[in-house]
Amino acid sequence: MIPKPVDEITRADIDALVTAKAAERRTLDYKELLPGGTDDEKKEFLYDVTSFANASGGDLVFGVADQRGTDGKPAGVPESAVGLAMANVSVEIARLENMVQSSVAPRIIPPVQFHEVAAFPNGPVLIIRVPKSWAAPHMVTYKNATRFYSRNSTGKYPLDVYEIRSAFALLEALPDRLRTFRQGRLGSIVAGETPMPLPAGPKMILHVVLIAALASSANIDVRMAAPPHVTETLPPSPRAVGIHDSISTDF
Repeated sequence: MIPKPVDEITRADIDALVTAKAAERRTLDYKELLPGGTDDEKKEFLYDVTSFANASGGDLVFGVADQRGTDGKPAGVPESAVGLAMANVSVEIARLENMVQSSVAPRIIPPVQFHEVAAFPNGPVLIIRVPKSWAAPHMVTYKNATRFYSRNSTGKYPLDVYEIRSAFALLEALPDRLRTFRQGRLGSIVAGETPMPLPAGPKMILHVVLIAALASSANIDVRMAAPPHVTETLPPSPRAVGIHDSISTDF
């Protein structure tokens, strides 16, 4: 994923990806052309979108040509940002957005974002940012496809029955985990076991909880949140801090 708000991405950011030969990864995928009108192309697009939503989110960047391997297949490394030759960007965005809304179940939350970056040789580059969805797992329903996809470092892959079952079990357990967390925190407040002493009398308590803290066991690399001059002072391989180690705050 390009590390900035999608509506702030400029041509310089796209050119920087090409210059750096930034390879495709779990959160980034390049496409030279938009999906066409065939069923196979539409399904492939929807599989790409849902694979991001079911994993960690990511950016689909349309209008970037891939380098080719010796077998003639895309190597996943950008060769040039050529842009898309299309008469009306708004019409294409509406077409793709309608596909996502009508052929993915349940709806992706928060919604997919579209951003046009102009001034490339053939036309604009189109970025589709897919969030990690709170309502995952998502299934592609176009033409009764009924397929679930996720992503790893090599790209998208279909979920097997055990992974699908695990994803649904995790989703169903989330409300109970939230209730258990809240009850535990309220018990600590009543017992006076808070990080900071609270004044006597009535209190209004606001619990701020990362959904990801209860819904996954992902890790956060603390170097990603540090300014460059701070990052350079950290050890080469610091311990990644687990999301489950994150601290919630009571106000």
